[in-house]
Amino acid sequence: MLPRTLLFGVALLLIAASCGEDEGAGTNEEMRTIRVTALDELTFDPSSIEVEVGATVRFVVSNASETEHEFVVGDEEMQEMAEEQAMQGEHGHVEAMASLSLAPGETKETTITFEQPGELLYGCHVTGHYDGGMVGTILVR
Repeated sequence: MLPRTLLFGVALLLIAASCGEDEGAGTNEEMRTIRVTALDELTFDPSSIEVEVGATVRFVVSNASETEHEFVVGDEEMQEMAEEQAMQGEHGHVEAMASLSLAPGETKETTITFEQPGELLYGCHVTGHYDGGMVGTILVR
């Protein structure tokens, strides 16, 4: 009888442990990770991303280029403002949802929660890069 009781006790412990893990693990499992690479060709890979409204996304952004790049997330108006600031030698883009400056070979992370549907952009505002086509889209559904 002891083995059956022991087996039952172990089963209950496993069930209880897995229930406890679901709470903490659930939030981590729900966070999506998207890897973005800035390239020498003044492009991002991928060039477009789709996310769901309410999703929290961790972006892992790598600069595989031999030049500095940025990863600036925001709407079209914010991107235009960032481009104007960059032309004046200003960076940081406080109005952006996220703003990373990346040296060649560097990787950085940022996390964004997408609260409203629509289209956002991610761009690089190093002089000439955004105008050269270094911009991607995020479709929030």
